[in-house]
Amino acid sequence: TAKEINQTVVIYIQNDRYVGVPGYESWWDVPVAEVSERDSVRAAREEWEEMRAKERYYL
Repeated sequence: TAKEINQTVVIYIQNDRYVGVPGYESWWDVPVAEVSERDSVRAAREEWEEMRAKERYYL
């Protein structure tokens, strides 16, 4: 396997760029930058933190 080889390895996977993955009724929670000089980014971070506190966990 690639993990056992002691040199550079290229793993090639053929795919179709026009075929997407099926929906899974979820989203990625990607936070806004914590530090910024821009007011709009700081405001967006504050809003993100408020909404994050309201998230419900299903695990």
